Amino acid sequence: MRSCKAKTIHERLTGFDKFSRSLEPPFPKDMLIELTNACNNKCLFCANRKMTRKTGHIRIGILDKVLSQAYALGCRNVGFYTTGEPFISSKLPQCISMAKKKGFTYIYLTTNGVLATPSRVREVIEAGLDSLKFSINAGTRKTYKEIHGRDDFDKVIANLKYASEYRKKVSSPLTIHVSYVITRKNEREQNRFRELVTPFADDVFFLNVSNQGGMMPEIKKDLVPENPNRKFTYSKKVPCSMVFNRLHITHEGYVSACCVDFQNYLIVADLNKVDLWKAWRSRVFKKIRRLHLENMLQGTQCYNCVYDKQDTVKPLLPEYAAAPDNMSKKGRM
Repeated sequence: MRSCKAKTIHERLTGFDKFSRSLEPPFPKDMLIELTNACNNKCLFCANRKMTRKTGHIRIGILDKVLSQAYALGCRNVGFYTTGEPFISSKLPQCISMAKKKGFTYIYLTTNGVLATPSRVREVIEAGLDSLKFSINAGTRKTYKEIHGRDDFDKVIANLKYASEYRKKVSSPLTIHVSYVITRKNEREQNRFRELVTPFADDVFFLNVSNQGGMMPEIKKDLVPENPNRKFTYSKKVPCSMVFNRLHITHEGYVSACCVDFQNYLIVADLNKVDLWKAWRSRVFKKIRRLHLENMLQGTQCYNCVYDKQDTVKPLLPEYAAAPDNMSKKGRM
C-alpha cells in the first residue's frame, strides 16, 4: 500500500541532517504549519501543557498566502501540525485540499489519534492526505492513561485500525506511520506495542524522549529510560538542522526557527507584515543561524534545548513571545 514517494520516519529524519551551513541557505522543500496550538492530551513528556501562549487557530487567508508563496519558492512538502493536535481544527480537510490543489506533492500529519475518528479519517483521505502518523506512546491501556492523561487507548487503536482498513477499501496511496516516544514509563512495553500496531502500519518508529526545546528539563530525572542495554541519546546536535532546512509557521502567521517553539521565543518574522522569502532571509533568521554555526547559543532557547540547561533566556523578538509568568518553575523560560 505504500506510495513510491513515501519514506520511513527514520529516513525523513536522517534526510534533515543534510543541510547547507549558510546564513542564506536555499529555500526549504519542507514546511510545518501549525493549524492550532490546542491539544486534547496532556502527555507527560510534552511541553504543550506548560504553554502560556494564547490558544488559537490559523486564518484561511494567511494559510493561502503561506502555501502560495512557499510553493512558488520551491517548497513541496507540508505537514499540518507543530505544537498542537491537527484534528482539533475543523478546517483540516479544507487545508489539505488547498495544499493539494496548489501542487504540494507530500502532505502529512501527526496526531495522537483520539479525534482521528472514522468520519474524520475519511475526510482527510478524500482531501488528498499522503501520510498519517499516529503518536501512541504505550503498549497497554494502563500505561497509556498515565502517559497521555486520558483513557483513550482502545479508541486510538480502533481509529488506527479503521484508517488502515479504509485506505485499502478505497485504494488510497495513504501511508500510515506509528511513533512511540520511549520513556521510563513504557520502555518495557515496546515489543507488545510493535506486535499490536504492526498489522495496521507501514512503519513503526521508536524515538527517545527529549527536553522539548529545553522546556521539559524534569524529563531527564523522571522519564529517561533505565534500561542500560539501550544506547540512549538525550542531548541535541549543534548546529540544529531546523534553522537551515525547514519552515515552521505558527497559527498566528509567524515564522519560527523551531517546531517546538511553544512560547514563540524563536519567532524570526511576521508574515502578516512581510513575505515568505524576506522572512527566510531576515536579519533575525540569519542571526540565529550564525549563533548555531558558531556555537554561541547562550541566552537563547536553543541553548537550553541543545545543552539541557535551565538558564534564563530571551526571545529573539520579544513582541511576539508569550509571557512566562504562569510557567512551571521546572520549565521556566
